[in-house]
Amino acid sequence: MQCFFFYVISYRKKIILANIRRSFPSYTEKEVNQLGFQFYGYLTDQLVEFFRGAAMSKEELLKRMVMSNEDQVQAYINQGIPVVYVAGHQGNWEWAVHRLALSDIQHDIVYQKLSSPSFNEFTMWVRQRFGNNILLEKKESILASRERKDIPRAICLAADQSPQKPESAYWTHFLNQDTGFFTGVERFAREYNYPVFFVELIRTKRGYYTMTFEEIANPPYEELEKGAIVERFARRLEKSIENYPDQYLWSHKRWKHSKPSNIQMNW
Repeated sequence: MQCFFFYVISYRKKIILANIRRSFPSYTEKEVNQLGFQFYGYLTDQLVEFFRGAAMSKEELLKRMVMSNEDQVQAYINQGIPVVYVAGHQGNWEWAVHRLALSDIQHDIVYQKLSSPSFNEFTMWVRQRFGNNILLEKKESILASRERKDIPRAICLAADQSPQKPESAYWTHFLNQDTGFFTGVERFAREYNYPVFFVELIRTKRGYYTMTFEEIANPPYEELEKGAIVERFARRLEKSIENYPDQYLWSHKRWKHSKPSNIQMNW
């Protein structure tokens, strides 16, 4: 299937190779194509695992998706303090949603609605199969978070997509190019004084993953420069991608926007 996607269908092949080429300018063309081919293997596994996750038992999921350092998050929850999780599109984020549902911690999962209504409905059903998680569509997450601000829980954000409004994004040099980031993680953290954890999702072997929690910011934030939380996330994600380049979502149009001239932060 990997060869079929790479050589026959060539799904977003130009985008994938261009993203890799710009992110790793020292790579030879052979290395760019090699990483692209490895990514197709990862992508096809993700497709199979998404549907497998719709029927996987709790016992098998606990074996295949292992958590590391969750006790650091639990320490805040035990004190009645909510936290923010921020992650990139690496590893298997769909299985991560299932695994979070089996945790003792309550989770609010902020998601972007899919363009296909039928597939969006199916995806929501799959993500809710174990219950426990609260799924919040991005547009409703701000109001819902205000209503739930005192509930000890983890707010989960995937924050590495390309912002729809580049003029209001946080811009930094990421993977050797100017890159805009959503500011939601910083807004949540500062408005409610929540600690922030980077979540690294890494495949240890085929069909097995580790989800590691690493604290990257904690209040008070008054003396922390605005944008610093997003910057810390960008740096930590960049390091993870450099360590596991075949596990990042290179097919996403991550750099479709250019940095606007005279950029101003909109907080």
